[in-house]
Amino acid sequence: MNAITSLKTFLADRVELFGAPLYASAGRLSVPADDPHDELAAGHGEDHDPADGQSFAIDYVDHAGNESHRRISVWAVQRNVEGVPILIAKCHERQATRAFRVDRITAITDLDGARREPLSRFFFETFGFVWPKNAIIVPPDEPADVRWDRIRTITRKTGVVLLAALALADGEMGAAEAEEVVFFCERACSAEGLDLTGAERERLAAYVGRLRPTTEAIDGALDTLFESGNEAIATVLKAGLRVVKADGSLRAEEAELLDTYCYALTGRHLL
Repeated sequence: MNAITSLKTFLADRVELFGAPLYASAGRLSVPADDPHDELAAGHGEDHDPADGQSFAIDYVDHAGNESHRRISVWAVQRNVEGVPILIAKCHERQATRAFRVDRITAITDLDGARREPLSRFFFETFGFVWPKNAIIVPPDEPADVRWDRIRTITRKTGVVLLAALALADGEMGAAEAEEVVFFCERACSAEGLDLTGAERERLAAYVGRLRPTTEAIDGALDTLFESGNEAIATVLKAGLRVVKADGSLRAEEAELLDTYCYALTGRHLL
């Protein structure tokens, strides 16, 4: 097994340990026995926009009128023949991949219990699409959202999904770990000539806090990282070491593994 495959396995194993994300309104969770959801669209694994494992709870009404309230981690966005966006996600109540039409989502709640309103703003800020189609989000040339698109692109490219996976390896992302991930993203943006405002940093922190990467998201993030070259790989793995150390619970064997992967991939040691 080569170093790339080994690193993918290492991170995928940690994804399996995540379990369902903690949810402040857990008492509201409810999924009927027939598990209402939409079927996965044909070719869902090939034609989609990545979504990084953003996690939250949804109120959902399926085609038969059955209601559910569940936690999901979204790893892709598709559109059906009608142009309706479909969230391809891990349903934490069923521990399986499900598909959810956004026109059947009636409410969204962050994991801290806060409702996200309006839905059109949440969809645009989190996934970059406009729904309903006639929703007025911002003027087309709104600088704030042009900048946010750049921020999201830079952080994806530089490895935020991988850092989130490492932070969550012990079951939850602590405040110190989240702060380290946000700090890394800030530095990545600054290196691209984009210095974040206070409001942008808060938005980035919320984005990082919702991340619960799936195996698919990690595979995509690693493929992007490997294409970026040895310098980028070493930078992300060094940042990963800082992230897992941030809460004071770094295990020696994990640090040594990260160092081994870094050396095999780049010829450099982390430790």
